Amino acid sequence: MKNFKVIFSFILLMTGVLGFSQTDEKAIQAQVSQMVSDWNTHEFKNMDSYTTEDVEWVNIVGMWWKGRAEVKSAHQGIFDRMFKGVPFTQKSLKTRFLTKDVAVATLISSVGEFFPPDGIDHGNNKMPASDDILTLVFVKKNEKWLLASGQNTVVDARAANNNPSKK
Repeated sequence: MKNFKVIFSFILLMTGVLGFSQTDEKAIQAQVSQMVSDWNTHEFKNMDSYTTEDVEWVNIVGMWWKGRAEVKSAHQGIFDRMFKGVPFTQKSLKTRFLTKDVAVATLISSVGEFFPPDGIDHGNNKMPASDDILTLVFVKKNEKWLLASGQNTVVDARAANNNPSKK
């Protein structure tokens, strides 16, 4: 009977822990979905609902934006020009909890063709559709998961196919 109580207590403990992470993971997934939705509408008015005030972002060419106002303005400017009409699709999302209030989410998204840096076809500036991998750091504030830091990188398919860790 004593072993049964120990096993039952362990099961209850694990159920509570798993339920906690699943709830938090779903909340982070919802925040990422809102971000991807903003990418597709090219409007970032919802950014206040999924970022911290002091959010930071490093984009694919190494621009480092600091604070919600700058991150929001920079995203809006780039999406108004370079990514106008470009589709973004979430392919996968993996979340890892570092503490009960800090999580790292790794997002892989598909990005359609675009013309950098101004969104205009100059004859030799078309970027092919590709995948991006993003590292997103979320913090839990007032029971809500918010993006505190983001960084995205274009996946170079040639390099990815020659990844030495996969051989």
